Amino acid sequence: MKRSGVKSGAGRAPETAAVREVAETTAAVARLAGAPLVLATVVAREGDSWRVRAGGAEALASVDASVDGALLEAARASGARVVLELGEAPLIVGTLQTARALTVGRDGDVDVAARAFTVTATEKVVMRVPGAFVMVSSGEVEVFANRVLTRAREVARTLAAMIKFN
Repeated sequence: MKRSGVKSGAGRAPETAAVREVAETTAAVARLAGAPLVLATVVAREGDSWRVRAGGAEALASVDASVDGALLEAARASGARVVLELGEAPLIVGTLQTARALTVGRDGDVDVAARAFTVTATEKVVMRVPGAFVMVSSGEVEVFANRVLTRAREVARTLAAMIKFN
């Protein structure tokens, strides 16, 4: 990808000498410091590239294959910073984490303490352990196990137009 430098166009203020100077100074400082990485914010997606802003200048950057596109979209929406590798053309090599994330422990456990937990899927959700599962799909919930236990302190209600026991 070619580096596009500062972009001026419809809806943007025209490029000024000050903006050019800031961009050139930022690049020069990065080169002098031997810093091949700089921080930037994501402005927009443009085809396979992303428009990023660093040091007052905007440029098109390609994305390293190891970076998840959904992560870049989240960075754009939240204003989180991305890490650019400088070279012939800027390359996005990652994002800075700015919020807590779910993590998998070394033992494979995921522990979550949250006020609310929502899972949204377009086709189905499956929770599975050896010998049992709960599957939620379009209009149906299936529970399978050797034994199904339902407990209620007060009232257990089943609401349906028809109930069928096998």
